[in-house]
Amino acid sequence: MISQSELKYSRVIKKAEELFLKLGYKATSMDQIAEEAGVSKMTIYKYFPSKEELFIQIILSIMNRYFNDMKNEIDKIEGTLNRIDFLLNFGMEHSKQYSMALYKDIFDNPYIYEKLMEEKKRMARIIFEDIVREGVNKGEIRNIDEAFIANILIALIKGIDKEIFDDINSNKELEDFTEKLYDFLKYGLLGR
Repeated sequence: MISQSELKYSRVIKKAEELFLKLGYKATSMDQIAEEAGVSKMTIYKYFPSKEELFIQIILSIMNRYFNDMKNEIDKIEGTLNRIDFLLNFGMEHSKQYSMALYKDIFDNPYIYEKLMEEKKRMARIIFEDIVREGVNKGEIRNIDEAFIANILIALIKGIDKEIFDDINSNKELEDFTEKLYDFLKYGLLGR
């Protein structure tokens, strides 16, 4: 049987995720989360020492769901090009679900950004190395060190996150940029 404490925790997580995704980090207050979850602010602070830590927990949870969904799907796909296509399209579709305010809030807070980048790098390394290894083994891409390529792709993504997002002001601009980046990555790697 689920305890009252577990029910409250679940409501806090659910409502905090809804509010953060809708309004972004800065525009969401702990008072709003408490009100929506039907708990006191003190109850939230019992579970999370700060709004920052609650936000990080929410985003890490979303990232883990995203990674697991992507990994489950990508493992069913044959061929390096097909896997890269899926990976890039999955990433692009997933990025459309969130507001620019949310992305900007992440990039504007160095502590949050670094915490999330650590996990993003770990996940990306697993996916990129698998795809490159499969491509090399099947002769679909040239023989190259998959760890090296994964590190380069991760560095590219990290650099783009920091530099480009400052100049992107709408979801449409983000979508256009992402399509161009994915086209470059896909065809730059495969030379087609």
